[in-house]
Amino acid sequence: MNQLAIVIPYYKINFFEETLKSVAAQTNKNFTLYIGNDSSPDNPFPLIQKNFQEGEYKYFEYKDNLGSKNLALQWERILENVTEDWFQILGDDDTISANFAEEFYENLPLANQQNTNVLKFSQCFINETGERTNEFTHYPKTASSKLIWRSKYVEKHRSSLSEHIFRTKTYRKYKFKPFPLAWYSDDLAVLEYSEGKEIIFIDQAKVHIRMSAVNISSLTNNDAEKQKARQQYLEIILNKHSYLFKKKELIKEFNDYLYLTWKNKYPSKLNFLPIYLKTKPWYKILKIPYQKSLLNKNSKM
Repeated sequence: MNQLAIVIPYYKINFFEETLKSVAAQTNKNFTLYIGNDSSPDNPFPLIQKNFQEGEYKYFEYKDNLGSKNLALQWERILENVTEDWFQILGDDDTISANFAEEFYENLPLANQQNTNVLKFSQCFINETGERTNEFTHYPKTASSKLIWRSKYVEKHRSSLSEHIFRTKTYRKYKFKPFPLAWYSDDLAVLEYSEGKEIIFIDQAKVHIRMSAVNISSLTNNDAEKQKARQQYLEIILNKHSYLFKKKELIKEFNDYLYLTWKNKYPSKLNFLPIYLKTKPWYKILKIPYQKSLLNKNSKM
């Protein structure tokens, strides 16, 4: 039985055939391909049939464009069909090297031995013509989830959903948080799914992340949604994972959270006390009720 599912949430046809070709070129065919059509105006079926024989994929066509409401919900409805122990969500414009599945199976014994829930692959960005625009990422063979998280959030390293393989049973425990635009949803998934265990980094296989004019990361007309996602993400990190920050970092992120919440009149569910205990002199803790009342009042205006 295949232990790996490659899941493609399809909507944009622009680079879809290149994605399919990279999957079809795998040297190890022991994976199941799932394709979920999120009510795209462009029929992908001719391209699928061109690259795969019937029985080599599982295709799901949805009538409603769920991705327009939230991408994470589109991922999850395809994942409902997955029966394999592990899965990758591959963007419909990203590609993988021919040895991607092969390297997964090479590292599977180590993953099971260490009870690892997350595998991370080396990646680079490519442009619309498929040219590489930066160097491939590199990490230690095994790295703590804290190191990986800080590399992305604090040190601004590149990371994307497509470069990860997750253990399915762990996904079912946590799911994806439906932040606006699914912004930060993959970052939180890597952190939560790892459950504090080591993340295995695979350097021998590569993932190519497409940056184009139609890519969410490249758009500038959705800043309000990205800000809302950042506030929701920060709230979870500050409430549950504040240990990830050094003291000065924690103060900065806490202040950023307060500003975002106040400026945009977002509701707040932040537990202030633990943050203050870690960052403030004791006498400033007395200001907590006042600041909370301001935020709550502001969100109702």
